[in-house]
Amino acid sequence: MFAKMIEYNANRFWSVYEKAEQLFEKLVNVGNEFENWVVLGQVDLESLITKHFKQAEDWENQIKLLKVKGRDAEKLPSEVKLECIIVSTSAVKIAVDDMLQRLFDTLIWTLRYSINNEIHDINRFLNQAIEVLSSRPQSVAEIADANQKHIEFGKFNKELKKMLDSIEEKNVLLRSVGGSGAEQLPIVLKLWEKFELMLDSHQLMIKEQVETLKSNVKTRLKSLNDEIEKLFVRWNQFKPKNELFDDDRNALLGAIQFIKEKRDEFDELQRKRDALLAECEQFDINKSEMPLFDEMEIDLKNCESNWLLYEQFNVGLQEMANEEWILFRSKTYRFDEYLHEWDDKLKSLPAAHITVRLRKDIDQLKEMSAGLKYCRGEILSSDHWLMLFRILGMPKGTTLEHLRFGDLLNVHKMIIENLEALKNLNERAQGEVTIREAIQELELWAEQAEFVLIDYKHSNGTVVKIIKDWKDALNSVKDSEALLQSLKNSSYYAQFIDKTSIWETRLAETEQYIQWMNEIQRKWIYLEPIFGRGSLPSEASRFNRVDIEFRTVLNGYLFIFFKLFII
Repeated sequence: MFAKMIEYNANRFWSVYEKAEQLFEKLVNVGNEFENWVVLGQVDLESLITKHFKQAEDWENQIKLLKVKGRDAEKLPSEVKLECIIVSTSAVKIAVDDMLQRLFDTLIWTLRYSINNEIHDINRFLNQAIEVLSSRPQSVAEIADANQKHIEFGKFNKELKKMLDSIEEKNVLLRSVGGSGAEQLPIVLKLWEKFELMLDSHQLMIKEQVETLKSNVKTRLKSLNDEIEKLFVRWNQFKPKNELFDDDRNALLGAIQFIKEKRDEFDELQRKRDALLAECEQFDINKSEMPLFDEMEIDLKNCESNWLLYEQFNVGLQEMANEEWILFRSKTYRFDEYLHEWDDKLKSLPAAHITVRLRKDIDQLKEMSAGLKYCRGEILSSDHWLMLFRILGMPKGTTLEHLRFGDLLNVHKMIIENLEALKNLNERAQGEVTIREAIQELELWAEQAEFVLIDYKHSNGTVVKIIKDWKDALNSVKDSEALLQSLKNSSYYAQFIDKTSIWETRLAETEQYIQWMNEIQRKWIYLEPIFGRGSLPSEASRFNRVDIEFRTVLNGYLFIFFKLFII
């Protein structure tokens, strides 16, 4: 039956499919009605509003439009009937309501953000401007800068008024739609009122400050005159006199230090004078005459030209003086070269008190240089160094470890005066070193001296070590005695007599012991073969006792016997 229904009604299917396509087309178009509503969900509302909204009316127009759109959204159907199909639009309506609410919240937030941001910028400007207007300029340059700032603030104040009016309009709108306005706005308005008051009185303050600065300049001019007068009086009273050239080196260095200190004080006053004269010109104040400056400048330069030459000489000297003596003593040629350079330099300079004094010092230092070879001290012991320090009158506690070339420079006169004593000290040290080395040589010989031994075959078949070269051993002892005897010719022998007398006794006894030992060994070598063959049986027991004792000495102790003799 169903098959026949299709067959009998085939001509009607075309209209059925046509109506179905029309229905689906209407169904597709149902969404077009909501496209304009959901477009809000596709944009960044915060960035868009922040970028394009500036005035209160921008937000106000959008809020009004939003209310209209809200009423239109309420009229949207909850469902759409298309013949046999019902399309529910409730979810879309809910989404549209959410988007409209989000747009409203964004408008309120961006409006509040715009107000707060502008308030922050204005507040920062006002605080900085008030700080500038509160400060009192201390110079003409600062006054000019303050006037320029006053002009800039005056121009900007008109623009600032417009900005504050705009902020107030936004704040009124914010209170009407958001419930509360910006809390910082009243504070900024009060700050602005303060700024306007200060701006109005700023020019008057500048004029008052100019008069204050003028009065201050005049006061400082008077004070400067008093200072230069005091400095000039002290300079004339205490400046180094030519008589000082006869004093010692430290007195001259003290005078140079005084000149340098007064130069520093004078230069500082000159800087003050130059600054004050510049301010006088800026404030149109009559410049007062200060003749003492010129007078002292001339006198100071003359004094420097006479005295600072000595400082130049001392600077190079001080570089060497700071070096440790144990390092510098091998480089004293630098000291001689330096003195020679200055000697040549003085020959090219005109005669003056300072050149005469320098030549005198250089001559003394040359004399001292000749005595430095006696202060080198490579051969000096610690006791000798203490004696050298006493000869030169150096302070107690002076040690070689901390001795510097400058310490010797400080006692250069003592070196010159005690040249013979220093020479004698070095000769004594050299003599004592010779004796000390000789005694050490004896001690070393005593440690190393040994007998030369050979093998001797005993009649019983055993091998015994006997002494071979008695002559060499005796000669070695006699050489040591001769060395000891030669020391007696030294004028410094007396202080070593305790040690040398011991060695004299040791060597004399050693020579005697070796001679006895030589005689004993010679007799033993002669008698041992005789008794070994059985001859003289009546004396055999006595010889056997001596034979055993002698062989015990030879076999067990001979290698140290020589040392026992000496020690």
